Amino acid sequence: MVICPQCNIEHEVGEEFCKKCGSFLLAIEDSTPEEEKTKVKLTCPKCQVLYKKGTYCRKCGSLLMQGTLHQETDFQLLGKKTTKKWSKEWLRLLKEEKELESCTNKLETQRDRISSDVLSPLFVRYKDRLESLSPQHQEIEMELESIRKKASEEIDFFEKELKPIQKRLEEFQSLYKLGAVTKPDFVKEKKEMRKEIKSRERSLKKYRQILTLLPNNMGGNIVSPGLTGNLLRPLTLLTASVIIILTIAGGYFLWQRHSQYSRPISKEIVTPPSPSPPPNSPHTVTESKEVEKISSLFENIKQANLQKNIHLFMSCFSRDFNSMEGKRLDTLKMWENYNYLDLSYDLKKQTISGDTANVRLEWLVKTSQKVGGQLQDGRTVLDVTLKREDGRWKIKEIKSVS
Repeated sequence: MVICPQCNIEHEVGEEFCKKCGSFLLAIEDSTPEEEKTKVKLTCPKCQVLYKKGTYCRKCGSLLMQGTLHQETDFQLLGKKTTKKWSKEWLRLLKEEKELESCTNKLETQRDRISSDVLSPLFVRYKDRLESLSPQHQEIEMELESIRKKASEEIDFFEKELKPIQKRLEEFQSLYKLGAVTKPDFVKEKKEMRKEIKSRERSLKKYRQILTLLPNNMGGNIVSPGLTGNLLRPLTLLTASVIIILTIAGGYFLWQRHSQYSRPISKEIVTPPSPSPPPNSPHTVTESKEVEKISSLFENIKQANLQKNIHLFMSCFSRDFNSMEGKRLDTLKMWENYNYLDLSYDLKKQTISGDTANVRLEWLVKTSQKVGGQLQDGRTVLDVTLKREDGRWKIKEIKSVS
């Protein structure tokens, strides 16, 4: 068997060059059916031909899949290695297409200077190569879109499953605090619900990681070095407001401002709220402790941004926060393009009422672009609504004041 190493297309025995791209052909020995059964790891979804290695089918050019078709499941197809491999291949093809298009356009400008004997073969070669790349690129894009859709559906599914379990746990905690449930019953129920919650959180983590392995312009983090300039679109937003403000759900400026918020100082944490505290001493002590817990929330926001820890970052937001998945993806994209050099905040005022708190904060942030290293300083004031969940304060809503 003779194939082109560039196009992965099979040719007749005896041919030396690829008819499409002109590359030298390689001779490959055919395997026996027994060897194929034991060594084959790749399958063409259309021809159902088995392969030991390669990326595309030698007969139809389709993208090869790991394992035989009857062994693959939707969940296996969503594997991190497969997703990352296809994403890089998609970006590689995109980069090659851009390069060929650029060469073709430049060749066009040289028609009056260069002879047709030189230009024509190049035009034909690049045109044929572009035509062969297009279906491969489109097929991988369809596969990646299928992965994105499937992963998003799984995330929605597990998030919907998670909410009633978390709510049930909160209800049991409330009953236990009232003394309406015995400790053994509470511990037993809590253990079971924690187990269910962790199981779903692991699944959510898995599918969210898969989404990050998609190409950048599909919502992931995989970037082609040659395409970086086209993928830094959030820069205009950061220029408008140094804190990487992204608009979510019709006008709320979300996560990035939180990202930049923090740097509570111990003395500030101890300081009571600006409104005069009630004369009741025990109540004042309790509220002071809650203020300290609120400060620790924003300290986590700060550390999550400095360390680029998405799991810590997302743990700071309430289940009722709007557009959780969109915020998570936007945060990852922003971290890819910017570094936080310093984050600090000042608690201007806070009002705590039961399991709800309203906080006004002034944020100071210093960032630098990964490309170019440009430094930016900014200040903003936000009104943040917090909700107590599982004994911790979490961000429910954010509004921009300035």
